[in-house]
Amino acid sequence: MSDSHDDLIDSLAARLTPTRPLVDSRLWLGTTFGLVLAILYVSTIFGIRPELKGLWVGQWPDAFTPIGKPLLFLMLGLTSVWTVTRLSRPDGEMKIVYWLPVFAALGLTVFNMTMELARDGWQVSTQQLNGGVVACFSTILCGGLAGLAVLWRFWLRRAATSYPTTLAAMSGLMCASLMASAYALHCNMDAPVYIVLIYGAAVALFTGFSTVAGRRLLSW
Repeated sequence: MSDSHDDLIDSLAARLTPTRPLVDSRLWLGTTFGLVLAILYVSTIFGIRPELKGLWVGQWPDAFTPIGKPLLFLMLGLTSVWTVTRLSRPDGEMKIVYWLPVFAALGLTVFNMTMELARDGWQVSTQQLNGGVVACFSTILCGGLAGLAVLWRFWLRRAATSYPTTLAAMSGLMCASLMASAYALHCNMDAPVYIVLIYGAAVALFTGFSTVAGRRLLSW
């Protein structure tokens, strides 16, 4: 009986094909390439807002928001990339301390929105939600989906995570945030209420979708 078991094990082992190890630098390189493609897409289809074009000739915008808005989502996306690399291995873990700068930036944005609502009221603030909502939502969702498909093809399906739900959520957050960062180079809707309720809703919706879809796909 033991001989037959040994033969079966040997037969199964002979059919195994080695899997290439995950290399973090490849994910970072691929992410950079994908972000460049996203920026090229946004600049070609929508165009870059004038305040940012002025940076090429040394003209800084009067307000920081045209720069801070894409930087906010870029920081969120890059922090998510780092977290994905950590969670993709069985011994990986997510440390909250590395998210503190992101939480601080998001908290400041929400605080500004709250102050804006308290000062202007809901009716006045909602008037700032009328520009480019469909384009913003569709670009972030479709771009995030394209990025997530590529991420699955070249990274996630080879991951061996101990936290499939968290990895799925971080993957969705990564793709949606980086696409939001690229689209923010075009969008001139700088009100905190717009950033939180439109950008934030699109990123949160895609993150939720990724979490549900990846919960089973990443289990092993």
